[in-house]
Amino acid sequence: MKQTTERVMCGAAHQQKVFRLNPVAMGCAILMMTTSAAAFAQEAKETKETNTVVVTGIRKGIEDAISAKKNANAIVETISAEDIGKLPDTSIAESIARLPGLSAQRVNGQAQQISIRGTSGDLSTVTLNGREQASTSASRIVEYDQYPSELISNVTVYKTGDSSLVGQGLSGTVDLQTVKPLAFPGRTIAVNVRGERNSYGSESVGAPSTGNRISASYIDQFADRTIGVALGFAHSDKPNVNNFFETWNWVEGNKGVPAGVKAPQGIKALALTGNSQRDGLIGVVEWKPAKNFTSTVDAYYSKLKQDEVRRGFEVPFESWSDANFTNLTIANGMALAGTVNASPVIRNNWFTKESEITAIGWNNKYKLDAWTLAADLSHSKAKIRERLVEINSSRGAMDIGFNYLNGNPIPTFTFANSLADASAIKIGGKFGDGYVNQPSLEDKLNAIRLSAVREFSDGMFSSLEFGVNYAKRDKTKEHLETGFDKKGDGSFSPSVIYGAQDLSFINMPGTLAWDIPGVLAANFGPFTPVLLNPWGATKNWTLTEKVTTGYSKLNIDANVSGVPVTGNVGLQVIRTDQSSTSNALLAWPIAALVPVTDGKVYTDVLPSVNLAASLSNEQIVRLGFGKSLARAKLDELNAAREVGLSNGKTGTPKGNGGNAQLDPWRADYIDLSYEKYFGKKAYFSAAIFHKQLKSYIYRQTTPYDFSSMAIPGATTNMGTFTQPVNGQGGKLQGLELAASLPLDLATPVLSGFGVTANLALTNSSISIQDQRFGSMSVPLPGLSRNVLNLTAYYEKDGFSARISQRRRSDFVGEIGGPGGQNELTFVKSDRVVDMQLGYDFNSGWAKGMSVLFQVNNLTDTAFQTYSGSPDRPRGYQQYGRQMFVGLNYKM
Repeated sequence: MKQTTERVMCGAAHQQKVFRLNPVAMGCAILMMTTSAAAFAQEAKETKETNTVVVTGIRKGIEDAISAKKNANAIVETISAEDIGKLPDTSIAESIARLPGLSAQRVNGQAQQISIRGTSGDLSTVTLNGREQASTSASRIVEYDQYPSELISNVTVYKTGDSSLVGQGLSGTVDLQTVKPLAFPGRTIAVNVRGERNSYGSESVGAPSTGNRISASYIDQFADRTIGVALGFAHSDKPNVNNFFETWNWVEGNKGVPAGVKAPQGIKALALTGNSQRDGLIGVVEWKPAKNFTSTVDAYYSKLKQDEVRRGFEVPFESWSDANFTNLTIANGMALAGTVNASPVIRNNWFTKESEITAIGWNNKYKLDAWTLAADLSHSKAKIRERLVEINSSRGAMDIGFNYLNGNPIPTFTFANSLADASAIKIGGKFGDGYVNQPSLEDKLNAIRLSAVREFSDGMFSSLEFGVNYAKRDKTKEHLETGFDKKGDGSFSPSVIYGAQDLSFINMPGTLAWDIPGVLAANFGPFTPVLLNPWGATKNWTLTEKVTTGYSKLNIDANVSGVPVTGNVGLQVIRTDQSSTSNALLAWPIAALVPVTDGKVYTDVLPSVNLAASLSNEQIVRLGFGKSLARAKLDELNAAREVGLSNGKTGTPKGNGGNAQLDPWRADYIDLSYEKYFGKKAYFSAAIFHKQLKSYIYRQTTPYDFSSMAIPGATTNMGTFTQPVNGQGGKLQGLELAASLPLDLATPVLSGFGVTANLALTNSSISIQDQRFGSMSVPLPGLSRNVLNLTAYYEKDGFSARISQRRRSDFVGEIGGPGGQNELTFVKSDRVVDMQLGYDFNSGWAKGMSVLFQVNNLTDTAFQTYSGSPDRPRGYQQYGRQMFVGLNYKM
């Protein structure tokens, strides 16, 4: 990936354009903020208030998060809701992505996947109230849009290991926490209502342009405060608008293109419109009949339904499609402009997705003298059902002019004939008449945990904690599909034609749009998705993973040479038993399926140490080191494989598939952090970290012995097999700076104003040659070399305003595909700016009420990808601005 070096002096930082901060300038700004705070900290500490000040709103959320970070035994980052049901973002992922060292990847216009310290989402783990969660993806990635922010009260991100943290990840662990009803002083009721509109409005016939968000929370205590109850409901109906263009890839060998010159493999332009509906529920019952016993049951449920129409065109430029290039303009070995004679396919696709998550936990704690015994039972289940119906039409080959010059990610086009003329267009095309993909996934995770804590009254260790956790995970993938043929000559009835789909975002009039259910009924007979035996059988698999974790931890509370030192030292021993069942397809001339079961058992020992030295003037130095791991993606562990011959009926055997014998990602890590606090109002931190990867996973083609398969026609038993494999070695290190400062610490003139900012600089020596990129070396997926976050806010006399920017540099990202599977691609850097205005009524008849106006993606930043080099554009997506008007009420 292209790297640039930026040099800016601190004094010149103000010359940067708004919302386009340079990494070094951001670092200078954070340091200057800290210097200002230090200069006025003593004055602030000496000021005595005669009245009690109750902090609410934005500042309350910030101060609670600062307190949690300050009192933690490990290196953590935290988010605290400014009030019940009022985390500041529409997605919990967007809130998390503002934390130091974290970044988000956008899906459907909002943050969905989280990278911790420059690694992919698979290398971190998400827990809910301390329990690992099932996933709605084919891998382990938790899709955060399944968790409404209104139902989450706090988030803690653990950057270093802790032996009592079961299921922790290699890069970190994100723990989502719901409310504890007995921690509230009394009954609390909160209601939030928001209306939503996308700035693009409705760009397709019948598609929604507005949406809504509604949530309600109820917390109460009964039976002399021995029983606490919390109930929460959150509903959202979000309009999805996505203008999408993609150059499939840049390849050599297209007809009419000189040798050694790369040309587009194909192009696609679609207008995606629809809506996503999500309903979330939580319920917590906390029972404390005596001071020494507490029993808590918490349940969480979320259902997300997506309905989307995708209209536009796709043109294959490859030789098999009979495309022919002429009049080429070639620069830097690329055909950037010219004419191609090819056959556009006009597409009207219908995509639906339904995903559910259910999580139930029952925790019991009993205290007996110096002992605390605990038992925890949990169940987590995720289900996903997708259906993509494709209907194709065409009017035959035509000359298509294209021009990628001037660095445009979307080329200009000219088509010899209209793609919206219903009289000339008929069903059919290079991709057939119609096709349906119907994948489904189910993930079940059951766990039981037993633990004990022994407290000590003296000595350097305050307590000993030990326990065991057993978790069993079962994941099943079923992928059904089929093609279907048109009836008659494929002509459209006038009653099903909508007209032209607007594609002005690529500067063309549009393509034919039709009523998809009407065309299915009129132009096609019944069809049923099936397992395409034998060719589709390898897409179906099951996986079982049994993980037993034993752990022990000594908590430290000591005084070393007059310096208070806290922390812990611990050990985890983890035994993993993984197995997968699927099929091996022995391709032509055999065309047979052979059931396959494969797996592996391995054990890891993970020590961890966390130390925090509390120095004078509220300074804390933290040190954390140990070992960590992340088990392979679940879809990588599948046992499916396909085997064939290099020459058809004879030749060298070759194959591809998963690998049920993968070892996990493993790393040794060390973290050092300096933190300076100013009460609980402000802080500054600087941290460095280093991870030495002992093993990682990438997809590669390697020699393989096929002698056990006895393949007819094979001229040798040795061939090649493409699958995920383990690599070894490599470093990942970084620097993180963060600060939070209410500006009235510097001068009373700025009372009410404040800023939070953080910068993460990450580097890695790991360069992998993943088979999906050919012979090209690529960095670790998820690695952005710099990540910037800046929030400025104002809050006083009921008025509040907040504007935030998230920025991350280029990285290799994972783009979702059918059935929750992902593919790797290069993602360009982007900046996402959000804004929120509000007013809280603190007296009178409206006391407890607040109003807000919010805009997400204020600058309408596009999500862009490229093929290997930034001068080879691949994907371009624009989602529009999401605008909200809301009303909150609490009593």
